[in-house]
Amino acid sequence: MPPRPTTLRSLPRLAAASALLLTVAACGTVLLNDTGSLTRYDLLKPSTESSTSARLYTDQDALARTRTVRIIPTSFPANVSGAAGLNEVERRLVANNADRALCYELSLKYDVVSTRDADLTVRAQVTRVEPTNLVGAGSTIGVSAAVSIASQVGVGVAEGIGRVPIPRVPIGLGSLTVEAEALDRRHRQRAAIVWGGAANSFTSQPRFSPASDAYDLAGDFGQDFGFMLATGQDPFKAPLTIPNWNRIRITTLGEAPLDPDCEAFGRPPGVDGIIADYIGLPPELTDKGPAVPAR
Repeated sequence: MPPRPTTLRSLPRLAAASALLLTVAACGTVLLNDTGSLTRYDLLKPSTESSTSARLYTDQDALARTRTVRIIPTSFPANVSGAAGLNEVERRLVANNADRALCYELSLKYDVVSTRDADLTVRAQVTRVEPTNLVGAGSTIGVSAAVSIASQVGVGVAEGIGRVPIPRVPIGLGSLTVEAEALDRRHRQRAAIVWGGAANSFTSQPRFSPASDAYDLAGDFGQDFGFMLATGQDPFKAPLTIPNWNRIRITTLGEAPLDPDCEAFGRPPGVDGIIADYIGLPPELTDKGPAVPAR
């Protein structure tokens, strides 16, 4: 039986909240747009936290009765607003990162299955994206690297700074909007969310890729929606906590997931990804994407 989920959220949200206190302007544009991908929208209620906004709905009684969940791979059509700046490989990588994070959260409570015989079927679609501006991201990477190199040779104040995160140039910070829902066996909506998130100048990792912010934000979406489905709670109002060892080894170090069916979405890049992030390399260089063809 899968371990029961904690009702506490992981620590990265705390950093995002702190960033909001520092600046509101230095972040991408959050826009919630209803595109008709959901079966209904009338039950959704607004909820907002730091640089993320959402409208959500949960049928807690139905979620309490749920034992098995199927994840349909997230759709990221080429004609979505802003998607012209991303190629097919980048769109697929963003969508899969959402599914991977979602599957981990769901595996904390449910049995994730690959067949149609599931209590709930979860599906999501990216409805808007604002790609990362490579000039702005590159400027930040260059300054950060310069400080790091200078610190190694003892140049001025850099000697005491070392490799400190440098606030990103607030130009072309990316954003992402996703619509998702969970349907029961009779195709009735039991949970839904319209989620919008944006990168900011203080906690978002700059990389040389137009998909880099959308990639990270997709993981945030998957975590939020998965938490909501596993607990029935508003993901923005739950208490924060330090990640446990299972979360670190699976979502950061790229070890085997709790549920074997989550292998379908591949594993996080692990140490290679951490090193690549450190020097601003594109996520597609280390993230191999889905381990098997989409179901």
